[in-house]
Amino acid sequence: MPSIDGFSHVSLTVSDMRRATRFWTTVMGFEVGIEVPGATVCVHRGSRTVVGFRDHAGTVTGSFDETHVGMDHLALAVSSIAALEEWTAWLDQHDVEHSEVVQSDLGHHLNLRAPDRIAVELFVLRDEVAAALGVG
Repeated sequence: MPSIDGFSHVSLTVSDMRRATRFWTTVMGFEVGIEVPGATVCVHRGSRTVVGFRDHAGTVTGSFDETHVGMDHLALAVSSIAALEEWTAWLDQHDVEHSEVVQSDLGHHLNLRAPDRIAVELFVLRDEVAAALGVG
């Protein structure tokens, strides 16, 4: 079987490029790497995470809905529960609505919405789960 070297990027459909760019840079700490009419690619250099977005020539309507076929949410790894608490305070400072930090069998979660109600999760994977999956 041919190999896969990792996750390359996620590309999101958005209705407002400026609003999406502001969110991903100001709130989430990414940098604009490429910006052309109708598409932007942002990178978080520390984690080597790449998120792109496009407005499909202004034809985008409605908002994200995880109950339709396609992506359910975008989960970004966070190093610790303390880091999730720091994110909670940061999101409050930027008036971004979010959940409380919640624990599940998989780890600890902090859920928020990017522009267009795109579901984003900040996630700390439990060590036992990481080991069971062979990634820890």
